Amino acid sequence: MENNPKHDKNHRRKGPFRIVIISSFVFILIIVVFYVSHRSNSGLNNFRDVTDVKYLITSGKRYNPPKKVISKGNSKNKKLDQYFKKIHFNGSVLIVKNGRIIINKGYGYADEAKKIPNNPETAYYIGSITKSFVATAFLQLQQEGKVNINEPLSNYLPNFPHAREITLYQLLTHTSGLPVRNEFGGKVSKEELIRDIGKTALHLKAKPGTRWGYSDANYSILGYIIEKASGVSLHQYIQEHIFNVAGMTQSGFGKNLQKEKYHSVGYRVRMGMIYRPELQDFSQVFGCGDIYSTPYDLYKFDHALQSGKLISKKSYRQMFTTHTIARYGYGWYINRKKWTVPPGNYSSHGVLPGWNGMNSFSKGTNTYVVLISNIQNSVKNYAPISRKIYTQLAKVHP
Repeated sequence: MENNPKHDKNHRRKGPFRIVIISSFVFILIIVVFYVSHRSNSGLNNFRDVTDVKYLITSGKRYNPPKKVISKGNSKNKKLDQYFKKIHFNGSVLIVKNGRIIINKGYGYADEAKKIPNNPETAYYIGSITKSFVATAFLQLQQEGKVNINEPLSNYLPNFPHAREITLYQLLTHTSGLPVRNEFGGKVSKEELIRDIGKTALHLKAKPGTRWGYSDANYSILGYIIEKASGVSLHQYIQEHIFNVAGMTQSGFGKNLQKEKYHSVGYRVRMGMIYRPELQDFSQVFGCGDIYSTPYDLYKFDHALQSGKLISKKSYRQMFTTHTIARYGYGWYINRKKWTVPPGNYSSHGVLPGWNGMNSFSKGTNTYVVLISNIQNSVKNYAPISRKIYTQLAKVHP
C-alpha cells in the first residue's frame, strides 16, 4: 500500500500535540493524587512536631523565631536551659532539687499574636493533671469516713448502668470498663453529664475490674460523688481543702483563667500552620480536666502531698502504689527504673486542645519537674524529655 503524503503530514503534526496533551494530563493527575494523599494524611492526629519551630506559620506567613530566644525567669543550670531552647519549648518550666530552684522560667510566647512572652507565673490549663486533685479530694473524704474505695457505685448512682458491678476503686484506677466519650458537646449540667456517661456505659469495654482502660468518665463520676459526700461543689472543695492548704494562689477552674494577670493562649500546629483549636465547654470535662495552674503552684501541690499536709501516710501509699498493668496509682503514673532516672518517679500528664503538661517528682532524690506548654503538640512525648532532665539533675549537687 502506498503512503498518502497528506495523511503523513497530518500525522506528523498531531504527534507532538498528542505528547503535550498526554504529558499535561499525567502532570495534572500527579498533582491531584498528591493533594488527595496529603489531605488524607493531615488529620487532627498527624501534626508536625513543632520542636522544629522554623516550620511554624502564623496567619499565612512564615513564622520566624526571635533572633534572641524569648525567655523570662531564671536558670542556674545552663545545660538544661540550653536544652529547652534547643527543642524550642514553648511554655513554662520549674525544676527544684533539694529545695533549691534550678530553673523557674518561661519560654516562647503566652500570646503569639500579641507577642506576650511566657514567664514563671503564666497560668495554663493542665488537662488530666486535674485527676490528681480529684484523687486527693477523694482520699481526704475517705479518711473522714465519708466514702470508701470498696463501695459500689450504686451507693451514689443506683440507676447507673452496671452500678452494682463498678466500685469506686475501679473508677480511681480506670478499671471500671467505662468507654471514652465525645467531650465536644455544649454546656451541660452535672446531672446531664452523668446521664450522658451512663448512655456510653450501657456497653462497657470490659468487665469491671478485669482490664485497665483510661477514660475521663471515671473521674467525672468521682467528682460527682465528692460533691454528694462533702455537701459542697467539687470546685469549692478543692479550693478550700487543697488550693488553700497548699498555698496555691494562681490556680482555679475553667474560664477564670482569663482573669489571671498572666494567662496563656492555647495553640496547635497543623500542616505547618499555628492556630487556636476549638476548646470544649468545661462542663464536659468536669472532674477530669477543668483546672488551670502554674508550674510553681503545682510544685506547691506536690510538696504538700509529700509533707503530709493534704493526706495521711496511709493514703499517700495508696495513691502512689501501682494498681494496674499501666503503672497507674490514683491519678498518678508510677514510673519504673527502666522508664525514668531515678526510679520512684511519679508523674501526672494533661492535655487540652492548645495545652500539654507534665507534673512529676521523685521523693527519693527530692526533685520536682513541672513542664507546661501552650502549644499542644509541641511535645509529642514527655518521657524522653523527663529522662534527659533527671539524668542531668543527677549531676547537680546543690
